[in-house]
Amino acid sequence: MAADVIVKFLADTTQLQNGLRQVEGAGQKLTGFAKGIVASIGGVALAAGIGKSVKAASDLNETMAASDAVFGKSAKAIQSWAGQASSDFGQSKQQALEAATGFGAMFDQLGIGNVQATKMSKTMVELASDFASFKNVDVESVLEAQSAAFRGEYDAMQKFVPTLNAATVETKALAQTGKENASQLTAQEKATATYALMME
Repeated sequence: MAADVIVKFLADTTQLQNGLRQVEGAGQKLTGFAKGIVASIGGVALAAGIGKSVKAASDLNETMAASDAVFGKSAKAIQSWAGQASSDFGQSKQQALEAATGFGAMFDQLGIGNVQATKMSKTMVELASDFASFKNVDVESVLEAQSAAFRGEYDAMQKFVPTLNAATVETKALAQTGKENASQLTAQEKATATYALMME
């Protein structure tokens, strides 16, 4: 990560130097004071850029550590998957990994096994990009709606899956489990049914 920050620093410095040369090359006479102003502004912008790069690297490190804890032996695979997120479905590595880790933690709490939880988490994140593209909305709003649906709050998700509600989830869960009464359904079974309905 430190190497990434150094590369970003060098790139920003080169860009600033090129900008100053362009101003001088255009024949604009800058006084020493004016040059100082330009350099100061550039320095502030450069410092801000470096600060953002360092924070992004720190955030990603924290997210990767969290994914290690949540996914265990599957963590490396899901981190590799997240690394391709930008080209595969239009999310940054940080965004995809953070969302998948959130889903993974929730599925883990519901007692869904590691292998299935990993697959479901990746699928939900990819599906969020599909929904966002189809409805022309921000992917974050879809991820929030998906998470809410797994908690039994379906309103936000109905923008993307109009038929998703408590009744359809219970019906799907009963069909999947073979149980006869909705009162017998567990939170895990309802979550699995919600997942299936979103996929359909």
